[in-house]
Amino acid sequence: MENKNIKELADFYRKILEAERAGVQSINEIMSSLEDGELKSMMSSYLRDEGMNCQVLISLIKNMDEDPGNKTGDFALKIRALNTLEEKLELLVKGQEWVAKQIRFNRHLMDTASSLYFMEAMKVQHEENVDRMKRVLETQESSAY
Repeated sequence: MENKNIKELADFYRKILEAERAGVQSINEIMSSLEDGELKSMMSSYLRDEGMNCQVLISLIKNMDEDPGNKTGDFALKIRALNTLEEKLELLVKGQEWVAKQIRFNRHLMDTASSLYFMEAMKVQHEENVDRMKRVLETQESSAY
């Protein structure tokens, strides 16, 4: 792989890593306000996924002899600025959709089958999270009326 391509791929992985770190922070903060139950259990599952994604992304970046850095995306600040749980969950859905879209758009950068496989699995994971959260939000909306 050419140096230019390695740099571009490492930059892409770092961008997704920053988003996943922001996801970890956001989900942790949301979970602290939840009572035990289905939503908290679902968020706990998301938190494990996001944490695992961070670890694998760090490994992928280091395997290219690149520095993963320690930045966290500003998404956590955006979630924190919202007032209601529903607003936070809706923005969380948009964040999950953004990650899946970025992976779809940048597939061409992946240099090995294993990295492509992992990123595809991460994309599917985020799409499934979106579907599950949208169902929860629809249920909340219909029960509010």
